[in-house]
Amino acid sequence: MLFLSIDFGTSAVKLSVLDEKGTIKCQAKQDYPYIVLPGEKIELSPASLLSAFFTAASQLDPDILSRISFICYDTFSPSLVFMDRNGDLVYPNIITHLDRRSRAQSEYIQNTIGKDTYLKIAGIYPFTGGCSAMTLLWFCEHEPDVLHRTYKIGHLTTFLHKKLTGLWMIDLVNASMLGLYETTTQSGWSEQLLSEFHINPDWLPEIHIPGTLYGTLLPEIARKLGVRPGIPVAVGTNDVASAQMGAHNLKSGQMMNTAGSSEMISILTDRPVPSPHYYLRNAAVPGLWQIYATTAGGFALDWFYRQFCREMPQEEFYTYYLEKALETVTTPSGISFAPYLTGDRQSLTPKTGSWQGLTLSATREEMLCAMLKSMQGVLFDTIEQAKNVVPLDDVIKISGGMVTPAYLKLKKVSFPGYRFQRVDHCPLLGNAALVAYQNQL
Repeated sequence: MLFLSIDFGTSAVKLSVLDEKGTIKCQAKQDYPYIVLPGEKIELSPASLLSAFFTAASQLDPDILSRISFICYDTFSPSLVFMDRNGDLVYPNIITHLDRRSRAQSEYIQNTIGKDTYLKIAGIYPFTGGCSAMTLLWFCEHEPDVLHRTYKIGHLTTFLHKKLTGLWMIDLVNASMLGLYETTTQSGWSEQLLSEFHINPDWLPEIHIPGTLYGTLLPEIARKLGVRPGIPVAVGTNDVASAQMGAHNLKSGQMMNTAGSSEMISILTDRPVPSPHYYLRNAAVPGLWQIYATTAGGFALDWFYRQFCREMPQEEFYTYYLEKALETVTTPSGISFAPYLTGDRQSLTPKTGSWQGLTLSATREEMLCAMLKSMQGVLFDTIEQAKNVVPLDDVIKISGGMVTPAYLKLKKVSFPGYRFQRVDHCPLLGNAALVAYQNQL
């Protein structure tokens, strides 16, 4: 039994073929660029994403691909899309979680329904980037023609599942990340929010449980992937929710830290307690939720390299130079950093990154280390808040491209009282694990 598992990240797609024991038989990766537009708009071309997907598939062993039993996937989110009846995008791009165009709509929600009322329903404050409801309201105000031509809205899982199978759906996790869902009760779309915001309920797809089999692979897509048509396709979900499954986390209090383009902490809980200090989102398994926070991660490293270290090869920066900088982690430098290089999805007021304590003796290594340490503080503060909700494990599972021995040293300094256990390929493993779990394979 073989699974083709696909991880659609913010900047790249990864494909792996796994067997039922989680052994990787072959794998491939292909990058794609996101699009930065005026007005704090950050989008992704669906053509670029699909081209990278098929290119990565062409790098896999064709003999192994011919024996695939199931297809499963995860995506970054929020990732708002507007689609016509055929599943093609009405607005030409995918709106990424880095997009900040909808600040005014966040304020509108606070002034109408109220941020605390919204928190009790959706599980988050209505801050731009935290969910897609504000972006949807932005389009209602600024580009109503997009809505006039829209048949369904959703996230990237909705778009991909329609492309793969021809069927409409949104998964349980992305439903809560859309920001129009009764997250605190897991009881479906919120009639109150839909009424308050004048959202057509017919735009919203049916909600499905991640990992359940729903539809089979269309012949045209099968041909492009190099697999046989008619393969069962599982409902995809958010990457962090899938990573929890890949780390074998199924109990309240278990924690997952993913360290990639963005860095995130996800804490499972069976008590849906909303708070201004974190996001409350559905987990992939009904009856569980995620206490969740995110920060810049690899995006910040990419920015630092481009601005301060362009004289060295990129590979040198990410190996030797980064390791050298992290050697200073236990040495006080007097330099600190405000960790808002990609903004703050927990604040209506725009926040930016900045260093404090710089002197003529400050080195760029100290500046880099201060930036990385500050991002850990965002995640640790969320753990401290979660302790008031649910008893926590003392082990944090960690996965992602940034995880190196030196980076783990930084983690150990920044998270006193906790141990880190490295687990690789978590979203890819989690996709297959969800299929096995939900379908009792």
